[in-house]
Amino acid sequence: MATPACPEPFVDHELSINLDSTFAFEGPEKLLEIWFWKSESVLPESAPVGGLRSIARESWAKMLDLVSCKILSMKSSRYMDAYLLSESSLFVFPHKLILKTCGTTTTLACLEELFTMAQSICAMGSKEIYRVFYSRRSFMFPEKQIHVHKDWKHEVSLLNQHFSLGKSYVVGNFDSDDHWYLYVGGEEQDHPSAGSSADQTFEILMTELDPECASKFIYSRKPGDDIGEQDDLGHELGWETMMETELDTVFQSPRVNTHLPSPSLSDVSEDEDCMDCKTDDNCLQASANFEFINDAFAFTPCGYSSNSICSNVAGGYYYTLHITPESGWSYASFETNYPFNETVDVITVLTKVLKIFKPKKFSLTLIEEISDEQHLTGKQLVGCDLILKELGYKRNEKAVYDLKNEYNLLYMNFRSG
Repeated sequence: MATPACPEPFVDHELSINLDSTFAFEGPEKLLEIWFWKSESVLPESAPVGGLRSIARESWAKMLDLVSCKILSMKSSRYMDAYLLSESSLFVFPHKLILKTCGTTTTLACLEELFTMAQSICAMGSKEIYRVFYSRRSFMFPEKQIHVHKDWKHEVSLLNQHFSLGKSYVVGNFDSDDHWYLYVGGEEQDHPSAGSSADQTFEILMTELDPECASKFIYSRKPGDDIGEQDDLGHELGWETMMETELDTVFQSPRVNTHLPSPSLSDVSEDEDCMDCKTDDNCLQASANFEFINDAFAFTPCGYSSNSICSNVAGGYYYTLHITPESGWSYASFETNYPFNETVDVITVLTKVLKIFKPKKFSLTLIEEISDEQHLTGKQLVGCDLILKELGYKRNEKAVYDLKNEYNLLYMNFRSG
């Protein structure tokens, strides 16, 4: 399959200057992940080069209007496009998309428009897609939600209208204010796929952040403040925050600079960014130097979001963070599909993130594809109690699910003290 040309980086300068997050309150995100096809190698012949990536930015913006969020900026690699939104993130791959939105956004309101857009590249209805995941933590302010997001049963009902073979789960103590919802739909297989590529998604959902840690995401910048047409204060401060908190070194040694900065700071040309990858899939375990293109933004008066996408290793790897630091409802999330290995293991990344935010409570989720390969990520997390005890955390809950004979779910919940 031919590789599409990378789109030019994009920044909505006017939105960046004037975006006011004073009244933002609901940190926990709604996470929608739709796989139209199992991989980019099986796109139908009728689909254009690039698959979903061939859909114009203006079309994504129209869809996001239905979700009640805007595109702040966009960065691309050879493998994917990453949109930083006024409320979290959108990642577009040739064969799938990931939409993550916080606040009172109406994530599921975009489904009809999304499949209308998809019809423009391939005659496919929502019942024919390969896989769909929809998940969210319990809301802090559920009464503020609108559309179907007021009630999980209403969300599931809408999802079932669009997707086949849907199953829904409520994970964790339902009587607490800290449980997790998951919906899975799409094709169902009797056995795991032979030679599968071992897809996985790892999330850390943190609440009651340490006040000193949270203060690093509170800014003196006010809506309308700017430093010139060629620069962007929101992205400048975002990149400075990323370096100051070491969120740019989650997967690498701090002494190794393997990152490309946000759009307003990057000196790397698109030709360099989109050069042929020198590392193939077989080198994943041997490669410790994943290079990430970063797009970070500091909201005013507080809050932070960043997308980081791998530019030198095939597979469409990313990590993304979103922080609402307000006292009383502080929240931070970390999500990645990074292929953890012996060089960079999941426990190392988990402890790094926890030390940055020092939450009083957190949950972690791992959705891991069952494959022929042996994966240690889930086993390492199951056995992480002693390591986290040294950081002052005690496990409240652990749950393991077999999802449609193809994925495993691990959910764990911890609190300090």
